[in-house]
Amino acid sequence: MSQHPAQRPSGRVRAVAGVYRARKASKVLCTTSALALAAVLAGCGGPGDAEEVVGASTPSPAVSAEATSIFQLSPGQCFDRPAAEGLYEVAVVPCEVAHDLEMYALFQLDDPAWPGESAVHQQADQGCREQFVSLTGTEPAQSDLGYTMYTPSEGSWSEGDRQVQCALQLNSGGRMIGSQMAAPAAG
Repeated sequence: MSQHPAQRPSGRVRAVAGVYRARKASKVLCTTSALALAAVLAGCGGPGDAEEVVGASTPSPAVSAEATSIFQLSPGQCFDRPAAEGLYEVAVVPCEVAHDLEMYALFQLDDPAWPGESAVHQQADQGCREQFVSLTGTEPAQSDLGYTMYTPSEGSWSEGDRQVQCALQLNSGGRMIGSQMAAPAAG
């Protein structure tokens, strides 16, 4: 799992704790093959080079993304992955347009002292997994959805930060259209 620091405006740092993606190559391959065949038969291009979009879009006027601190997001907000630089700022978009992630849970860790990176990751993963199962009714390995976590770093912990943020994503790495919190996860 790679660690990417997130710089808060106050100078505190948080980390992307990890990403859970269940790999279902045959299902993704079949879905991708079916989408490619449909695009060829229809004579039009798909959503992009090997990019999967799930959901149905309602035509709307051009939508501009709103730059927001990732630490200010609430469950139900849809956003695009943060850039490597300036990880704390994300593009929040209406869920009806293509997006990478959807915040689905926030919770606090309760250790008074820094328990270590491994313990923070383990507690965050357990909490995000429990919330994922509660939301979708299925384990991540059995779903087309997965999740990623944003956790406190040792530095932000020393300043009182205990919040874990959990965001839904497609296991395929594609983009979603529509809120995934409103419908059960496909499996």
